[in-house]
Amino acid sequence: MNFSYTYNAGDEDDESRKDPMPGLPKKKPYQHYEQQFSAQHVHFYLSEEIVDPEQYTDMIHRINIAGPNDVVFIHLNTPGGRLDTGIQLINAMQNSSAKIITVLESMAYSLGTLIFLAGDEMVVNDHCMMMFHNFKGGILGKGNELISQLDATVKWFTALSKKIYVPFLSEEEFERMLRGEDLWMQSPEIRRRLDKMIKEIALEEQRKSTKKPARTKATKRSKGKDKAKDPVS
Repeated sequence: MNFSYTYNAGDEDDESRKDPMPGLPKKKPYQHYEQQFSAQHVHFYLSEEIVDPEQYTDMIHRINIAGPNDVVFIHLNTPGGRLDTGIQLINAMQNSSAKIITVLESMAYSLGTLIFLAGDEMVVNDHCMMMFHNFKGGILGKGNELISQLDATVKWFTALSKKIYVPFLSEEEFERMLRGEDLWMQSPEIRRRLDKMIKEIALEEQRKSTKKPARTKATKRSKGKDKAKDPVS
């Protein structure tokens, strides 16, 4: 059975529906509004060894103040460098309102791998290479001070690197790296691992979303004041 809804009132209503002022533009039967947003694409190039933190203040500040509509690109071709500088940069990246896209353009060794994997999105160009290894550095002081500082630095690096590296690296690979093994990989392997990591993270988020959310207590982010003794990754 078909239904149709029509109305035909004859010639009189046809006459009454004629435009009383022909030739003038007709009013639209809807309202139209537009909204504009300011957005910027900002590009930073890390193309040499990463050095003292004070030399990256402008870069870190720009990442910190970027808005939610901005996109920050960090192009990497670096052998690594100062771990304390890298941690400050990574914290800025992860706390920024902007989308952070890291771009592997040639090589990212050591600290460069941490920065690359800390991005919201990662881009891998052809013929690139990454190298993962444990940190290196030197400390001075009395024997007991050396032991305490080394122990603290090992825990510091392990907590940070595990959070960023796993599951890009497996738990077993991560432990091998901490024991001193260097892990090398090129563009095809990097892309394969990124695809696998994204799928694992999506599955984990899906599992969490099916559970009843637990009540959490909001905490303030602590602001460390002590400067590290130049560890290098």
